[in-house]
Amino acid sequence: MAIGWGFSFQLWIYLDTPARSLGYAALDLALTAIFFQMARRRVFPAPLYVLHAVLVFYHLYTATFEADYYWVQVMLNRSFELELVYIIACAGYRIRILGARA
Repeated sequence: MAIGWGFSFQLWIYLDTPARSLGYAALDLALTAIFFQMARRRVFPAPLYVLHAVLVFYHLYTATFEADYYWVQVMLNRSFELELVYIIACAGYRIRILGARA
């Protein structure tokens, strides 16, 4: 996730709006493939796979129809926060389960 954030930050700095959306789509496509592989063995990465699959289509939509840039930023910020909350909740669940086993 940190590597994906680093790549997205570089896309933010160096690319303009339509190219940035296509770059984000490529990045989310790679993350979708990674989360798909992870979801084959465990259930926790499955919502992250679905989220990034939806984001691929969202980025293609914003690149094609040149959506309002402010709302694109708002949507991406909320999806990133949703992803962080989910990861934190999964970590809390694992800590609780491992604590109960000990």
